[in-house]
Amino acid sequence: MLLPGLVVAALALASCAGPAPSAPPSEPPSPAATPTATSSPDDAATYRQIAAQIAAIRGLDAPDRVEPAVIDRAKLKQNFLEQFDKENSVVEVRRAERIYQALGLLSQGVSLRDLYLELQGSQVVGYYDPDAKELFIVSHDGGLGPTERVTYAHEFTHELQDHRFDLNSLGLDDLTEDSDRALGILSLVEGDATVTQTAWMIANLSTAELGQVAAEASDPNLLEVLARTPAILLETSLFPYSAGATFVASLQARGGQAAVDAAFADPPASTEQILHPEKYAADAAPVSVVMPDDLSARFGAGWSKVATDTMGELQVRVWLREGGLPGDVARTAADGWGGDRLTLLDGPAGAAVLLLATAWDTTADATTFEAAARQAIAGLAKDGRIVRVGSRVVIGLRSGPSPDDAELDALLRGLASG
Repeated sequence: MLLPGLVVAALALASCAGPAPSAPPSEPPSPAATPTATSSPDDAATYRQIAAQIAAIRGLDAPDRVEPAVIDRAKLKQNFLEQFDKENSVVEVRRAERIYQALGLLSQGVSLRDLYLELQGSQVVGYYDPDAKELFIVSHDGGLGPTERVTYAHEFTHELQDHRFDLNSLGLDDLTEDSDRALGILSLVEGDATVTQTAWMIANLSTAELGQVAAEASDPNLLEVLARTPAILLETSLFPYSAGATFVASLQARGGQAAVDAAFADPPASTEQILHPEKYAADAAPVSVVMPDDLSARFGAGWSKVATDTMGELQVRVWLREGGLPGDVARTAADGWGGDRLTLLDGPAGAAVLLLATAWDTTADATTFEAAARQAIAGLAKDGRIVRVGSRVVIGLRSGPSPDDAELDALLRGLASG
């Protein structure tokens, strides 16, 4: 569901004031390389000092050039707008909107593009571009306060990652139909930067400076934007920083920075592995759930596939919670996730069906999810049918006149049994 420019946009590797959202790596277009301010000699010395400290904390060699370009927020917003429109066609945006609308996670008439650009434009205070090999810091007046220094610490970690591991080699551009895997990889990248940034803050900022960073991150205007952002967009933006940091801390606890380094050669395969680091350690890969090649034909004449993707444990959890389940109930119901595949189909006379085929670790897990999903469908006021066969659960969310209940149940049963 996440657009290529959204997932591959947190590696424009944007950072927020404190451990907050960015978007998923991609490059801002070439105009982003034009700074609106230049650093003073004193600032340049500060950047060099922070770079040396971050390199020591992270245990990675630093590139020769460490000074960032400084831009203002207006330039940042312009860059993100141009990047979004470059990475995402109108058709792709509309497909993503329709999937979220079919799930009940986005209201009709709401622009995903506008929501994303507002979120990123208001929250992001820096980013690293792995294509241009350049780091950008946002400053209202060109100054270098504690928030700018924290941002640089985070983004310079990305520069170290790129210098050592080549961030573009992680393959996010190729995961346009596997949002969950993309979020898992991004959580490693952002979690590493967040853990390193936090260690640097504790060692180098005074109590007053830490308070200033927290206050600037809690600006009422910024919080108001967060409050009106749909949960699915907000949580997928925050997840790589919060859950990613916990995941990286677990790697460090097992094997120090060497374990983090090794993860870049074998990145997480799902948000499940981020939420449950022991599954990453055990190499518990997601179950491959495959939609049949003749899926459209099974629905009959006039049906066609619009889009396909993977939800993953995180987005399943968000969906259940948005359907009215308490957070702990939604979390428990999603915990046994093993794999899934989602497909949106269009049919004749305005009909549409969103199919979510899921695999669960055990039959008990599938039964728990089935019950939770029924509550969520009712809570979201969706027209849906559910079939469970053993540890497989298939959901069909329908709009329009067809197929009828019996037809849809038969199709879902075929998918669950196949």
